[in-house]
Amino acid sequence: MPFTAYRNQFPFTNSKIYLNHAGVSPLSTDVREKMDWFINNRSFGEIEFFEEMVELRDQTRSLLAKIINVEENGIAFTANTSTGFNWLAQGLKWKKGDQIILTDLEFPSNVYPFLNLQKQGVEVVFVKSKNGCIEVEDIEKAITPKTRMISISFVEFSTGYRNDLLAIGALSKHHDLIFSVDAIQGLGAIPLDVKACHIDFLSCGGHKWLMGPMGIGFMYFEQNLFEKISPAFVGWDSVTNSLDYLDYNFELLPDARRFEYATQNHLGICGLSASLDILHRVGIATIEQHLLILGKQMVDRLPDYGMKFLGHEDSFYWSGIFSFSHPDAEELSMFLKKHNVICSIRDGALRFSPHFYNNRDDINAIIDLIGKFHRSHL
Repeated sequence: MPFTAYRNQFPFTNSKIYLNHAGVSPLSTDVREKMDWFINNRSFGEIEFFEEMVELRDQTRSLLAKIINVEENGIAFTANTSTGFNWLAQGLKWKKGDQIILTDLEFPSNVYPFLNLQKQGVEVVFVKSKNGCIEVEDIEKAITPKTRMISISFVEFSTGYRNDLLAIGALSKHHDLIFSVDAIQGLGAIPLDVKACHIDFLSCGGHKWLMGPMGIGFMYFEQNLFEKISPAFVGWDSVTNSLDYLDYNFELLPDARRFEYATQNHLGICGLSASLDILHRVGIATIEQHLLILGKQMVDRLPDYGMKFLGHEDSFYWSGIFSFSHPDAEELSMFLKKHNVICSIRDGALRFSPHFYNNRDDINAIIDLIGKFHRSHL
């Protein structure tokens, strides 16, 4: 099915150009219909349809596993990215002096759960970026005998810089370090092979590039790391005999489902299942190529109107996020919003983040608007 057909899943495209998928994605008609199915069943139908939801949950888990190339028994649903990192941080046994390497470009979800370990004597080391980019050599220089983990974003949220996870994963493996990834700004827009990148832990919310609803996400544990994690929380659904309520046999499930310790966000899983189905049908590799084409339109044209591209000159490091500085960024953002173009401001720069249903006409339209703004300020 061509992109044009999928564009019909987003009726607002008739009147609005939405370029803020790095913030929150709109819900497609398929997602809304799947969530309506759940709500209608809870309101007017069977009301209790647990078996159907278990089947849908398992299908969704399986699809996530295919998308990142892992075994599904390593995946657990969460509420958001931060929840996953807290499971990781609080589940490991730390020693005073242990070091965790982050970068100075990380979103707080990948920072505060580790800063919270400072009270246990854990040290957080920040690698400094250079012009919005992270060099693998600088990460390597930060490694010491006390380093235990590297945690980094697949894509940096403000600049759109795509980290070289293959190289960083190989570096982590060479030094026998835990490699942790915040995938929320890349997954759904760029292919990710977790095994090839030697990723031990991954956390991702579903409401950005995966195009699902808010309040649903997932995390992944590689088996060796999984065996070292002591769950910070447990509940009735963490154990093998979860439906035998009065047999208090505390035997945890043998896989990542033990972290899904109580009633889950079934409505969110419904929505995520539908959004993943669309992404799987379109193909994430196809989406990546489409986004790079749209991005190149902006990178080639917008400097003519006083905008400076803040990304790397090599498109190998590009993602679905394209950020530009402008002397009147706030005013320009409001001008675009007035003309029904939605983007965002991050770190003082305009951030454009299209998705697969956006097209060249959308990008030409915003270029024309920015040109109009530029001429009016000469």
